[in-house]
Parts: sequence; C-alpha cells; structure tokens
Amino acid sequence: MAKKDALSSLILLGIGLFFLLYSRQYELGTLTAPGEAVFPMLIAVAVIALAGWLFIVSIFKTKSQEEEKSENAAENNIRVLFLTVLVIAALLFMGTLGFFVTSFLLILLCCKLLGVTEWSKAVFIAAGAVLGAYLIFGFWLKVSFPTGLLI
Repeated sequence: MAKKDALSSLILLGIGLFFLLYSRQYELGTLTAPGEAVFPMLIAVAVIALAGWLFIVSIFKTKSQEEEKSENAAENNIRVLFLTVLVIAALLFMGTLGFFVTSFLLILLCCKLLGVTEWSKAVFIAAGAVLGAYLIFGFWLKVSFPTGLLI
C-alpha cells in the first residue's frame, strides 16, 4: 500500500505542477488587486504541498501501519456509507427543516460518526459551524439560506 500511496502522491504532484505552470499564463496582479491567476496558483501550491507530504509519509510508513489500515478498511467503508446516507438525507430535508436545523443535525451526526465521543463537543462544533456559516454568508455576504418549517 505504501507503494500505491507514493505513486498517487507523485501523480498528484505532477497535476499540481501542471496547474501551477498553466496558471502562469494569466495575470497575477498585485496585493491590492489580485489577478485571475491567484486562486489557481494557491490551489496548485496546496496540492503540491499535500502531495509532497503524502509522499514523505508513504516512504516512512511501516508494515504494522499497513496491516492496521487494512483491518480498519471495512469499518471505514461502513462509515463512508453512513456519511453518504446522512448527506442525502440532509439534502432531502433541507426544504422541510431549513438550512440551519438541517446543517446542525448533519454536522452533529457526522461528528459522532467520526469519533467525537462527548455530545457537548459535538454540539459545540455543530453550533459553531452553523453560526460561522451564517456570519460569513448570511450576515457578511448577504446570501439567503433555504428556509423551512422550523427556521
């Protein structure tokens, strides 16, 4: 598996380098007036950095980590299935419950599914994410959210 991780990281590194070089054809702009190349370059640099990190980690990965990873594969597949069902259910109930209630419940259940053991932490994370989304998109950017029966 470490060889597969190393190979995939090199492929991602190549993709990141391609986009970094390709984005150079656009105007970079200045700090006060960034051009259209800024966002693609930032994404390319992030992909390159993450691919490099994956390559380094895959080189130093031990066999016991490989065996442990394969033992947890079935459990992880079940979690991915449940997460997919949760997201689909959230999309279906968005019109009925509204954005805030649906997002709060989705994030709360995702936290519990992904290993947050204490309910208070999961509630805090969910409430913070919904409040943050409201402050950024609703208050600052004036984007309207889907409303439902509750909110």
